[in-house]
Amino acid sequence: MALASGLALTATGLPAAAQAAPAADGPAAGKTVRLVVPFPPGGNVDLSARLLAPELGRELGLTVVVDNRAGAAGIVGLDSVAKAAPDGTTVGIASPVNHLAAPALHPRLPYDPVRDFSPVGLIASVPMVLVVGPSSPVRSVAELLARARQKPGALTMASAGSGSGNHIVGELFQDATGVQLVHVPYKGSSPANTDVAGGHVDLHFDQLSAVLPLLQAGRLRALAVTTARRSALLPEVPTLAEAGVPGFDASTTLGLVLPGRADAALVQRWHQALQAVLRRPAVREQFARLGAEPREGSTAAYAEFIRSEIARTARIVREAKITLD
Repeated sequence: MALASGLALTATGLPAAAQAAPAADGPAAGKTVRLVVPFPPGGNVDLSARLLAPELGRELGLTVVVDNRAGAAGIVGLDSVAKAAPDGTTVGIASPVNHLAAPALHPRLPYDPVRDFSPVGLIASVPMVLVVGPSSPVRSVAELLARARQKPGALTMASAGSGSGNHIVGELFQDATGVQLVHVPYKGSSPANTDVAGGHVDLHFDQLSAVLPLLQAGRLRALAVTTARRSALLPEVPTLAEAGVPGFDASTTLGLVLPGRADAALVQRWHQALQAVLRRPAVREQFARLGAEPREGSTAAYAEFIRSEIARTARIVREAKITLD
């Protein structure tokens, strides 16, 4: 490649412009990369990121640091990824609330969930659990459906807030079964679970990691998990499909994304590293402790998952007339 005469040289003897240009597959070994978590420390997404960061760093020869950027239900952090340079120094974790459901719930979303991100791969899925209080007369999904059909609108369903992930799963459940439940939104899952445990609300769909301690303490009772397979942490609890809702499959699924327009070589480098990390027995064991199941697969499969879930969520939001609180 021809260079204009008089171009400044650095101490290494290479032109400054040549040194500044990033490699197609991202930063060189030893560089620092931000893994943006769009939520506060301590939650399931944050714990997953802190599990992955050192493993990805070792696989890539980079220093991967977790950068918590919370705000607006995860939109602030994911927007910072969308607007970052596509040079491999910034990656982010996308979740249903800020990536898949956001287009339907936020008409002024600052990013396009497809165009502004380069999908790397799915990370893991956390099942939700359909729970009732310990004093509830309902002992199974079949009994729940029978009661709901006998008296439409008589049963109440808690959620962490209008438009939250567990609200949307509850609407998916109603769509799949044809029952009518009365939505009772709370400001977070904790107060919702408290009122279900106390018998003030009939049922709740919540993440396994959130309800597991309450189940173990006998404060809640599980009727089913929402994923296609049973959870290793609740092996005796059937899936909704097994319990009479054929084909039902919903979860909190996390994915790794780069900014849009990232070079294909860079995406492939991160994808290969992610797959290698997710296959490690120690990593799988740590995910299992979080109630999560690692999700291996191609970048194309993740891209298709994004498109299909955006469409499915948009339909539910539209038909259920879901709006944010």
